[in-house]
Amino acid sequence: MTREAEILSAGRQILLSEGLRALTTDEVARRARVSKKTLYSLFPSKDALVEAVVVSFIEANLARWDEVLETEETAMDRIVASLDLVTHFLPQIQTSVISQVGRVAPSLWERIDAMRLERVARLGTLMEEAQRDGYIRDDIDPAHWFLLLTATIRSALTPQVLLETRIPLPSLLDALRKIYCDGLLTEKGRQYVAARQGKEKP
Repeated sequence: MTREAEILSAGRQILLSEGLRALTTDEVARRARVSKKTLYSLFPSKDALVEAVVVSFIEANLARWDEVLETEETAMDRIVASLDLVTHFLPQIQTSVISQVGRVAPSLWERIDAMRLERVARLGTLMEEAQRDGYIRDDIDPAHWFLLLTATIRSALTPQVLLETRIPLPSLLDALRKIYCDGLLTEKGRQYVAARQGKEKP
């Protein structure tokens, strides 16, 4: 593991266990067992270090979404798997990070926002394929759906909204799924999703 990777790994551990405010150059250098001179040679400021740690943390977790999107399964399978991942997995790792970024490093939010919307755009492409397969209603324009969904994500799923409303992120994601996804399905699509979910129950 390179020095940079060791520093980022130490930073992610602090982020998860103690939060963004604990992410100081002194503490990261101590945990990574490097000198502050070495740390600053790679990350010239605390802000640069914080951004690199948070982005690496988000990228590492979004890699699971990328794996889902890049499988050889049908478009509908990848859509359902993506929604399951977002609804059940991401909130466990992102709720505190999102709120912390909003308080401590708000300028980072634009970068995080771009990273998540890139995945949503790929869902839009899958939606077109699922529509051709008969799982999604043909009276819905995927481009319109994508526009409305991204606008809602950018206005509702933000650090400011989460902090002000105190609505749990899983609740917002569940509502988003019901409004923007469940209503898209044809009868064939509903049966397909129900069958898939039934198979995945223990």
